[in-house]
Amino acid sequence: MSIYFIAMGIGTITPAIQNIAEAFPQIDFTTILLVSTLPSLFIIPSTVLAGMLAGNKMRYKTLLIVGILLFVIAGTAPAFMNDFTAILISRAVFGIGLGIISPLGNALILKLFDGQERANMLGLSTIVMNIGGIVLQMLGAILCSINWHYAFLAHLLGIISLVIVLFMLPEPEREVQAAGEKIKMPTVIYIISLLFGIATMLNYPMLVNMSTIIITGNLGNAASAGVVLSMFTVGGMVAGAIFGKLYQYTNRFAISVGLLIVSIGAGFVYYANNLVLLTVGATLVGIGFSIVMPAVMMIIGMVVPPAGFAAASGILMAFMNLGGFVSPYYIDLLAKISGQDPVRFPIFFEMVVYGIAAAVYTLARLKAPAATAGPGA
Repeated sequence: MSIYFIAMGIGTITPAIQNIAEAFPQIDFTTILLVSTLPSLFIIPSTVLAGMLAGNKMRYKTLLIVGILLFVIAGTAPAFMNDFTAILISRAVFGIGLGIISPLGNALILKLFDGQERANMLGLSTIVMNIGGIVLQMLGAILCSINWHYAFLAHLLGIISLVIVLFMLPEPEREVQAAGEKIKMPTVIYIISLLFGIATMLNYPMLVNMSTIIITGNLGNAASAGVVLSMFTVGGMVAGAIFGKLYQYTNRFAISVGLLIVSIGAGFVYYANNLVLLTVGATLVGIGFSIVMPAVMMIIGMVVPPAGFAAASGILMAFMNLGGFVSPYYIDLLAKISGQDPVRFPIFFEMVVYGIAAAVYTLARLKAPAATAGPGA
C-alpha cells in the first residue's frame, strides 16, 4: 500500500503550474506544461522495462528502492533550481522513477494474494492511491502558496514509502520461465491501450489548466486549485468504493456510465464561474474516469492469460502516460484549429467527445450478444 500511496505523485505540482508560468514569463505556456507532462514520457519506457525485469532479472524490492529514490531525489530537486532546463531534466528523471514504481503494485498483489483477499487488496489499493494523490496534491498546493519552489518538497513523503519497502516488503517467489516460452500479446490490448491513452489526453487539460482557470478568473489561488484538483482524486476514491456494486447493476455498461459521468463533469468545469461548480465538476470527472479505468483493467484480465497481465498493464500505462505527455501539444493544436481559448475549450471538447463515446459504446454493447455480458466482451 505504501507503493500505491505515491503512485499518483505526478499530480503533486499541478496546482503550481500557473505560479511557475508567472515565474518564467519568457517561456511559452505550452512549454511550461512540460513540468507536469514530461514525466509521463519517461514513465513509458521505464514502466515497460520494470515489468520485464521484476521478479525475473531483478528483485521487486531492488527495483522499488531504485524507483522510490529517484522519485524522492529528482522530485524534490526543482525546489532548489531556478533554471527551467534543469527543472525539466529533473522532472524527466522523476518520471523514470515513477515509471519503475507504477507497474509493480498490481504485480505484487497478484503474486502475494489469492482469491477474495486479492480482490480486497486491489480494492484497497485504489483507495490508498487516491488518498496519496490527495495528500501529495494538497501539500503541493499549500507549499506553493508560500513559494512555487516549495511545491516540489511534497515529494519528500516518498521517504515513508522507502522505509516501509526496505524493512517490511516480502519478496515474492521468483518465477522460472520455460526455455523458449513467450507470451503473445493480443492485438486488442494495443487497441484498448491506444483508446485509453486518447481518453487520458482528452482529460489532461482539465487537470493542468485548473490553476490557470482559478487564478486568472480571480476565483482563488494555488491553494484553491489544490482543493479543487484534490476532489478529482476524492472522486476516484468514491468510484473505487462503489465500483463493485456499480458493476453488479450496470454489468457490461459500466464503461458507458463512467464515460457519461466524465462528460457531465467536464461540462460543469467548462461552464463554471465559481469554485463550487468547479469542485463538483472535478469530482464527477474523477468518479467517471475511475470507473472507466478498473473496467478497462477487467477487459485486459479477460483477454490476457494471468502470466501476461503485468505486461499488458504496463502497455496500458505506457499509452496512458503517452496521452498525458502529448496533451500540451494537443491543447495547442486544438486552439490553433478552432481559434478558441486554449484553457477552457479543450474541456468543452472533452465533454463532447466523452459524451459521444458513451453513446457509441452503449450502442455497441446493445448490439453485442447477451452471452458476452462481460465488460470487455
